Formats: sequence, structure tokens, C-alpha cells
Amino acid sequence: MRSLTVAAIAAALVVVPAHAASATTTPSPDLRAATATMSVGAAMPQSMTTLRTAAFTLANRFAAQAPSLSKPQKARNADYLATKMRLPNISLAERAIAIGKTQLGTQYVYGGTTPAGFDCSGFTGFAFAKAGKRLPRTAAQQQRAARKVTNPRPGDLVFIGARAHHVGIYVGNGKMLHSPRTGKPVQIAKIYAKATYGRV
Repeated sequence: MRSLTVAAIAAALVVVPAHAASATTTPSPDLRAATATMSVGAAMPQSMTTLRTAAFTLANRFAAQAPSLSKPQKARNADYLATKMRLPNISLAERAIAIGKTQLGTQYVYGGTTPAGFDCSGFTGFAFAKAGKRLPRTAAQQQRAARKVTNPRPGDLVFIGARAHHVGIYVGNGKMLHSPRTGKPVQIAKIYAKATYGRV
């Protein structure tokens, strides 16, 4: 039964729907190779590792293409990744970062919560909701809802301000993925001010 489940997931990863095809054409050689080797009798740990690799290959492709894609395509890619990364060996934090990166290049819009435009907390809320965790609406509310941590890990929230007026997603090496301000797109940038961190 477990091996059949793995085979089903593998099959789902191979099929790129028509709405994703405009950005990805056909699955990459890495993705095809990762899934073509799956068999009904494959061992679960090795199979899940292969599926994880295939999912991140797809995520990296979407991230690289994101700045040049249309808003509707970015929305479709986020939805597609939300499904394909829902694997037991991919954490909520990893999913949120990968889905957030599908929105690189999206312009800041005050009050925005969709790929048509994001404000800072609209962006973090979008990424985490697609990953499987709903967050409160504002930066300050997200700060109150998160568990404060002093040693941040990728996927933790980054809060600027004692009562947060800005929020992003920590990606490691002193950088965050965020929607900065009017005139600036979703981007990965160095954390520019004293910050606190929260885990959800």
C-alpha cells in the first residue's frame, strides 16, 4: 500500500498541467529523471527523498522564472507548488519559502494580499497560507501570534520594530524574503535593521 502511494505521488509530480506549461514548457530533465525511476516496489525512504528532490527542482525553476512572469502565471505557480510540495519530508517553513519565491518581482501594493501586489504582511500571509498555515493580517498581529526565537532558522518570520511595522521570511545568512515598500518588488535582501524573529 505504501509503495502504491509513493507511485501515485510520483505520477502526480510528472504531470505538469496546462496552466503551468506556459512557464515550464515540459518537466526538466532533472524532474523527469527523478520521477521516471520510481517503481511500485520502491522503498519508502529512498522514494520520498527522490520526490523531495523533484519538488525542489520544480520550485527552483519557478523561482528563477518568477521576475519575468505575469501575475496570473505567478498565482498558478504558487498553487501548483502548494500541491506538489505537500510531502511529509518537506516542512511548512520550506514550503513557505519556496512558494514565496514564486512571487519574486511582484510589486509592493499597500493592502495587497495577492500576486497582483503585496504589502509586507500580505506577502507573508500569502506564502504561509499556501504552505498550509494561516497567519493574522498585519505585521504586528503576526508578531503576537508567532513564538519568539533568538536563533532564527529559514522559514521563521522577521519582524522590524518593537511593535512590528514590517515583516518578512528569514532565508538564512542574515537575509529575508519580503515585500519592502512602494516602488520595490518582492525580493531577497539583507535584513536592514535590528530585528526579532518568530516561529509559526
